[in-house]
Amino acid sequence: MVDVLVKGGPVMIPLVICSVVALAVVFERILYLLRTNQDPNRALRLIALAIERDRMVDAVAAVHKIKGQIGTLAATAVATANRPREQVETEVRTVGEYEVFLLEKRLPTLEMIITIAPLLGLLGTVLGLIKNFNVLAASPQLLEAGALSAGIAEALITTAAGLSIAVGAYILYVFITGVIDKRIREMNEFATNVVKLLMEGVQPYELSLSKDRTEKASN
Repeated sequence: MVDVLVKGGPVMIPLVICSVVALAVVFERILYLLRTNQDPNRALRLIALAIERDRMVDAVAAVHKIKGQIGTLAATAVATANRPREQVETEVRTVGEYEVFLLEKRLPTLEMIITIAPLLGLLGTVLGLIKNFNVLAASPQLLEAGALSAGIAEALITTAAGLSIAVGAYILYVFITGVIDKRIREMNEFATNVVKLLMEGVQPYELSLSKDRTEKASN
């Protein structure tokens, strides 16, 4: 491995840095998504149970035990439940937008690596070709394979490394953004349902039923 890195030339240094940063971002995002994963239906049931008992203090205590984006949305909705509906919706939407920002945090870094890794590989290819031309210019009468092997190796290795990093990072990026998109849909649905629950007293099973009817009507 070290021999390959050496043969790849100086461009391999930023490529290695790109791969390390990409892996760090991927692991951090996956851990964050796992740590903040919560069941929105459970949160709705906890709030509904507290409302049935007419004990908002229990609702506040219950939602503060829920972690992640759902917990933050639930806590905000319950804390502002005594305000007009428009204010509650505004507060929940503002908090939700910030939570989306936290979900998508560091993904631009991964996008940058996906873009620049192939370019760095191309740069290594150009540098390798330049090295070969310099060898030919210095001794055009000697066309030995050994004299050109260093430049060819540098060109091929950096290109392969840049493409490999970009492809791997892109696959992981698509996976992470897919999970985030699903989480955002859950957040939007939960925000709508929790406001209905607090403002109108609509029960969770009624929310699910209305959703099923909407899906049947669309079909």
